[in-house]
Amino acid sequence: MNNDRQRPEPRAFTAIFADLKDLAQSEGALHEISGLVYRDWVITYDQRDGRVTNDPEYRWSTSRLNKNELMLLVGLMVQSPSHHTYSTVAFDGDFVERTDTLLRELHDRILVDAIPAFDSVTRTFADGHDHVGPLAREAIYYGAENFYTHQLLKFTRVRYRDDATWLLRNAGVSIRPIIDITTFILNRINAQMSAIGHLRGVGQIFGNGDLTNSLLIEKSDLRKRFGSKVDAYIGKFATPINCANKCFTDPFAVNAVAIAPLIDMGQHLYVANQFRLVESLYESPFYWMGLDKAYLNTQAAHRGAFLEQTTAQILRSVFGADHVFENVILHHGSKDRAGEIDVLVIYGEFVLIVQAKSKRVTMKARAGDLDALNADFTGAIQAPYEQALSCGNLIQRGARCISTDGKNVDLPHLPRIFPVVILSDPFPSSTLLSHSLLERSPGSAPVIWDIGVLDCVARTLPAPIDLLFYLQCRAQVFETVMSDSEYNYLGYHIQAKLALPPDVDGMTLDRDFATVVDDFMLAADFGISVARPAGVLERLSIPAISELLQFLKHADPQLSSIVVDLYDFSQAALEDLSKTILAIRNEVRRTRKAIKAFSILTGTGGLTYAVTSDFSEPTCTSAEMIGRKHKYDQRRERWYVIVDCVRTERPVDGLLSLVYSWVEDRTEATNSETVASIFNSTFQERRVGEGNFAERQHQEYTSSPTQESSAAHDADVTGETG
Repeated sequence: MNNDRQRPEPRAFTAIFADLKDLAQSEGALHEISGLVYRDWVITYDQRDGRVTNDPEYRWSTSRLNKNELMLLVGLMVQSPSHHTYSTVAFDGDFVERTDTLLRELHDRILVDAIPAFDSVTRTFADGHDHVGPLAREAIYYGAENFYTHQLLKFTRVRYRDDATWLLRNAGVSIRPIIDITTFILNRINAQMSAIGHLRGVGQIFGNGDLTNSLLIEKSDLRKRFGSKVDAYIGKFATPINCANKCFTDPFAVNAVAIAPLIDMGQHLYVANQFRLVESLYESPFYWMGLDKAYLNTQAAHRGAFLEQTTAQILRSVFGADHVFENVILHHGSKDRAGEIDVLVIYGEFVLIVQAKSKRVTMKARAGDLDALNADFTGAIQAPYEQALSCGNLIQRGARCISTDGKNVDLPHLPRIFPVVILSDPFPSSTLLSHSLLERSPGSAPVIWDIGVLDCVARTLPAPIDLLFYLQCRAQVFETVMSDSEYNYLGYHIQAKLALPPDVDGMTLDRDFATVVDDFMLAADFGISVARPAGVLERLSIPAISELLQFLKHADPQLSSIVVDLYDFSQAALEDLSKTILAIRNEVRRTRKAIKAFSILTGTGGLTYAVTSDFSEPTCTSAEMIGRKHKYDQRRERWYVIVDCVRTERPVDGLLSLVYSWVEDRTEATNSETVASIFNSTFQERRVGEGNFAERQHQEYTSSPTQESSAAHDADVTGETG
């Protein structure tokens, strides 16, 4: 199974689980688990530098216990009938070594079951479809987390805000005091752990019993602060220390301590995992209300409204209120509604069709049941994706969009559409599973995020152009770049625009790619304000180009398409554009020519850049004529014209968007020939970066002061000519 000869083939699940149970219920097991918490779950954050200071090998090590593994140990521990699991402290034992060995064997067992059978006769693997379930089980159990603590607290407050009456009547406490009590617990435990960390740093040695004490909080302290609400809180979020969780009989069964993560020790509560506690706040009330059949419809309405409203709010923080619409109805050819969009974003030519879905992954799917996994995936991802595609097709065919106030929503003539699926809860490893399970249309790769990822992306890329460019990049690498976390994609994008190296056809992104994102988001967990990480284009300093992109980035949204296309250029191409612009500026200043222009092809259209000696109607008209000629000659639907006057300090003096469908037209062809006849033109091809750059050289024509030079290349500068 692996190349480690020291590692035997894993035993059956039952044998491994039985040994884990014996270990977790041994004398002093609670204190040994406290030692593991300090070994694997302590994060040290430098407030001055705004980064995690843990060694990267430790921080991203797969040998550390993840949340599910840690809670598995706690879940088995509370089954014990003996007080010796927590009342005594073991010394010089091998608990940690045995834990690591058994959990590694458990992981190996899960991996073995996920490998397709090998036929020695045909020397091929059996049909892998039957192994999607076991593969998903491994990916889900060991996958990366999507939410951060501060996000869970923020979203929990909003998610159950409208359920306050039900919670008070049926749980004895509403969501606000639930969050307040939890926040108090988190602050107290963090302070106690920080004190231990400080004293360790100056050489003081602590035993596991001392570590356990730092993970305890007295119930009396909570009651003094919050009164009788504490008992209702404990009733929902605490599990008894002994004789509990009897139904937890295998790693994929319901684990009571995952639902109620605080361990009730009588006078104290033991906090094994703070993240799981906050996560339970976000998840558990949904299940409480689900038991009340009379409340199901109300609960579902509240859940849907929360997700749609939160998604719209996050997107408005990026695109502005005027560009985001909720619950848009589509009509096409009749009075009956043809489609409905949960959240619609219109920014220039870009249209984001966002379908929001409140669908959780069931326990059967998490355990690897393929039918359950397919059902969950269809409900959470496949169906809303197909709905987004259907709405996109309707928009392409001219459907009318009606907002909630009954008004028409103006749509771009030639929309660039992104289908987006947003989930209220993480669908673990949805990124990987989509490669196996998603049935998609060619060229329509979706973005599949939960609101935790959406919130992070919106805060990391808060400008419309930056987020749109990321959506484009993410869609482009849907098939070629693999990872188990969306944060790895975002981190790599910040570093390198999600671009594949020239000699690479595909990549797998490990978790350390998320470091820059993790540092930024963890700062908010600690209540520290830090600057967001700057992207590669923000860090570049290219004369003329940097200021041009910065100007266009905040220009009319109708120009957003050309900015996104320019963002897609390689650094070598952008540097060459810089040299071209600077050279033409110098030439126009020196010769006082009225205009000199060059044109380039982009991934979706083209651009004419005209440098002029003055900013006048004749020179602007000349620039427009040149742009229209190239648009028609290149059969492009999108073309943009930039006018740059050398007498001003502005990076851009005039902008024109030529966006309309290309059709063969005799008048346009004649106009193109007329414009071409003004210039004595030749082509010269030269290398730029990894591709070719085709440049049209022009001699001045004596009857006209207008002069044009034209260069054309695609988004990667591969040498298309125009």
